Amino acid sequence: MTDISARQRDFFDRQVISLIKMKYGMEDMKAIRSFLFSETYQMLLDPLTEVYTFIPQIVFEMWESEMITGNPRNSQYIRGEENE
Repeated sequence: MTDISARQRDFFDRQVISLIKMKYGMEDMKAIRSFLFSETYQMLLDPLTEVYTFIPQIVFEMWESEMITGNPRNSQYIRGEENE
C-alpha cells in the first residue's frame, strides 16, 4: 500500500480541475473547491482504492458522476458497464 505523493496530487489536481473548468466553465476557486471537497478526491487520496492509478479523465468522470448522482461509485469505470 503506497500513499499518493505530493507530486501525484499536484498532477491530478491540475489535470482534473482543468477538465472541470473547460467543461463547466467554472471559475478557478469554485472548480478547486468542488474537486478538493469531493468524495472523489478522498478516494484519490486513499491508497486502498488505488484511484491514483487511473488516468485524470477517469477521475474527472468519477467526479462528474458524483456531482450528478451524489456518488462517484456510479461512474461507468467503477461499475464496469459493458455497453459504453
